[in-house]
Amino acid sequence: MANDPKLDYRRRVRIGRILGMAIVLAAVTTGAWVWQINFRHPRTNDAMIRADIVGIAPEVSGRIVRLHVRDNQFVRKGELLYVIDPRPYQAKLDRAKAELMLAEQEVESLRASKSSAVSAVARLEHQHAAALAEIKRIAADDDYLEQYLEQLEPLAAKQYVTGDQLRQARARYSASRAALADAKAKALSVGSAVSEAESDSRRAQSLIAQVGDVNARVEAARATVTAAELELEYCEVRAPFDAYVTNLNTREGEYAKAGGQLFALVDDRHWYAVANYKETYLQSIRPGQEADVFLVGYPGKRFRGVVTGIAWANAPDNVKQQGGLPEVQRTLNWVVLASRFPVRIEILDRDPERPLRMGMTAFVTVLDRTLPIPDDSVASADGDRQHD
Repeated sequence: MANDPKLDYRRRVRIGRILGMAIVLAAVTTGAWVWQINFRHPRTNDAMIRADIVGIAPEVSGRIVRLHVRDNQFVRKGELLYVIDPRPYQAKLDRAKAELMLAEQEVESLRASKSSAVSAVARLEHQHAAALAEIKRIAADDDYLEQYLEQLEPLAAKQYVTGDQLRQARARYSASRAALADAKAKALSVGSAVSEAESDSRRAQSLIAQVGDVNARVEAARATVTAAELELEYCEVRAPFDAYVTNLNTREGEYAKAGGQLFALVDDRHWYAVANYKETYLQSIRPGQEADVFLVGYPGKRFRGVVTGIAWANAPDNVKQQGGLPEVQRTLNWVVLASRFPVRIEILDRDPERPLRMGMTAFVTVLDRTLPIPDDSVASADGDRQHD
C-alpha cells in the first residue's frame, strides 16, 4: 500500500515542531543552568599569579666588597646577601668607644671637683659661723666698754678718777671698735667666699649632667656607641625571609648608597592569584571561599586556594581631576561595561615540580565551599567581612 504524501508531510511538520521546541527548551535550560553555575561558582580568565616584592636597599653607604647571591637564586631567611666595606664604620665605632671612655673619665673628674667644692663650702660655712660668733663676742665687749666709759667721764669731771684711767678706758673702747669692724669685714669676706664656693659646686653639678640615676653625658656617649654598632651591623645585609632574588644587576666594587635599591626579593612564603571579577559576580564571592586555580603554564594541574579579600576601590577611567573640580566627559553609552574588582586568592597547594612564577596567567573558579583563611591574611579578610 503506497504511503499518503499528505500524511507524511504532516508527520514531518509535527516532528520538526517537536524537535524545535525541544531544542529551544534545551537551550533555555542549558542557559539557565550555565547562568546558575556562573553565579554559584564565579569564574574568570582575567587572573594572574602574584607575590609580594621587597626592594633590598642598604641602610648605610659604601662599596660592596662581597656579593653572595646571583640573579634568580633562592635564599633562606637570614642568609647573607652582600657586605658593604665595614672598615669606615669599624673606625667610627672605635672612636665612639674612646669618646665614651673619655666621657666617663670626665664625669669622674667632675664628680671629684664637685666633692672638693662641697668640702670647701662646708669649711667656709664653718669659718663664717665662727666669724659671726666672734662678732657677737666683740660686740658684747664693745657694749661693756662703752657703758664703762660713759660711767667714767662724769666721775673724771669731779676728779673721782684719774686722767690715766679715763685715757685707758677710751683706748680700750677704741680698740674694741676697731676689732669689731675687723671681725665684720672678715665675716663679710668669708660670706662672699661661701657664695662663690656654692656657685662652683652648682657649676660642677651642672657639668656632671646627672639626672637622677642617669648621667646625660655618659648616656649620650653610649648612644653614639650603639648607633655606631648598628651601622657596622648594617654593613651585612641579610634576607628578611625565604625568597627569590630578582633584577640583580650589580657586582663587587659597586658603590651602594643608603636607601638605594640594588635588587628585589620575591617573597616565597605566600603566593596568590589576583582575579579581576566583574562587579556582577561580587555578591557571590566572600572571604573564606575555596577556589580552583588553573595555570596556562601547567595545563590540567589544579591549585587549591582560598579567597582572602576583595578590593574596595579601582581607578575610574572616565573621570579626571581638573583643578578642584572633576572633569566628566559627555558621552552616550549604548553599551554599559561592568567594572572589574581584584579578588585575592591565596594559593594553598604548592608543587615543587611546578613552581609558581609572578605574572603567570591563571583561570580562577570560586566554589561555594569554605576554608580557613591563613593567619597572615586574617586582617584583610576581616576588613572585607565588616561591611558584608
